[in-house]
Amino acid sequence: MYCKYCGREINEGAEFCGFCGKRQNGVEGRKIYGHEFTRLKAPKEPRNPKAAAAIGFFLSWIFLGPVGYIYLGQWNWFWLTFIIQIFAYPLTAFFAYPLLPIVYGIHQYQMAKDVNELYARERRALQENGVGSSGEPPSGTPEA
Repeated sequence: MYCKYCGREINEGAEFCGFCGKRQNGVEGRKIYGHEFTRLKAPKEPRNPKAAAAIGFFLSWIFLGPVGYIYLGQWNWFWLTFIIQIFAYPLTAFFAYPLLPIVYGIHQYQMAKDVNELYARERRALQENGVGSSGEPPSGTPEA
């Protein structure tokens, strides 16, 4: 199992990470990710939550906040927030300009933790099924 905050390997079923000390929570209860369009996809490698937040926050000041979702591998969220952003600025008389960087930073930070959890869950499922990280059966296992 991997920590969804720092990405390091921790004990299976651990409630807290031994490296960063943060509690490990589940994403199952979040209804926002239940719809097909907003469902998160597991990345091929862990993502840094702080980098995701920085990308979302700083690029939002030049109207590129949704690019942080590309870093997270969530193209569906990129397109959703891109369309919202196009309408939010003119409809709010640019009142959203100072608010969206904060929203993008917070949401992309949390989403990075969630996709790291999905990555860890998928990797654990592969290991339980006897498949290595490369998608190949472990060496020494007889092939069928």
